[in-house]
Amino acid sequence: MIHVGIDLHSRNMTLVAINDNGKVLAEDKRANSPANLSLFFQQFNEPVQAVVECTSYWYWVSDWCTAHQVRLTLAHAKMLKAISYAKVKTDSVDARTLAELLRVGLIPQAHQCQREQRELRELTRGRLRMIERRSSLQSSLWQLASKYNVIVQDVGWRYLDKLGTFLEQQLPPVAWVEAQLLLEQLRLLQDQVGVLEHTIEQQVEFTDQLERLKVLPGFGLVCAWTVIAEIGDITRFPSSRQFTSYCRLVPGSKDSGGKHRHRSKNKDGNRYLRIAFNQAAIIAYRDYPEVKEFYKKLARRSGKHVARTVVGKELAKIVWHMLSKGEEYKGFKGRMTRITTQSYWPQPISPNA
Repeated sequence: MIHVGIDLHSRNMTLVAINDNGKVLAEDKRANSPANLSLFFQQFNEPVQAVVECTSYWYWVSDWCTAHQVRLTLAHAKMLKAISYAKVKTDSVDARTLAELLRVGLIPQAHQCQREQRELRELTRGRLRMIERRSSLQSSLWQLASKYNVIVQDVGWRYLDKLGTFLEQQLPPVAWVEAQLLLEQLRLLQDQVGVLEHTIEQQVEFTDQLERLKVLPGFGLVCAWTVIAEIGDITRFPSSRQFTSYCRLVPGSKDSGGKHRHRSKNKDGNRYLRIAFNQAAIIAYRDYPEVKEFYKKLARRSGKHVARTVVGKELAKIVWHMLSKGEEYKGFKGRMTRITTQSYWPQPISPNA
């Protein structure tokens, strides 16, 4: 068996091939292209397996390996650093290290989804990134209005034309110029999010999982598919706690010297699932009385940020039970939910909020 480590960058890659004894058989640095991958791999007559880190550039390498029946292992970049420290760090050393770890079976693996699912997942991620930008613009407009003691929430974010009329009447002329620009950007992003949502709705395959998740508080077709696409195989998570941790909905911890500290901003896991569940939580506690009661009780005790995260965590636990055990929706915290208002424009949040 030949083991190939690929140190991949945006424009070039370094490849190192070793045999089962650790002997270097070939080493090369090439520009990124399927043709150059073929030239490197065609020199081997034995079965070949390869490894690459899950950076931003690995999609095309995965597609090439699938087409040429080369087994590809996707290495978890952050976990890899913990076991592959080197005093001298070069592209050649990194590729050799990847090959050696692959040879002895010590590569910490990242989840690798199929191409069809991956492409649709990119659409849902693009939607969430636009929602983040929309949230940032909302915050900028709110801060601008607050300087003049104008409370935007009294009008609401759902109807931009009505909000624009209100701000034009309340803000000084100079501030209104800036507010107009922010409103135009918000309208554009709102339209773009709508285009992406329409595209997603046209391409999703209606599965049993999708149909069951759609009924959750705060969920809909697009949110349900976003969660399914990001999860992939739910059996990756043996427990609901591991799943909620992967969704960045539980704080990290750091125990040292008898001291216990929580890390509130946990960046381990999937940022897109955190956005999706937090967005669903906002809709859920706004439109469902049973969720709203739970949220308000927590907010009085621990603050709105913690309460929102806990609602998102509870929704994630429900999703884990429904997908891993095939259960039907049994309600939120033991209570069946009923919607009271129709959501038009949820107020989204940043994943780090």
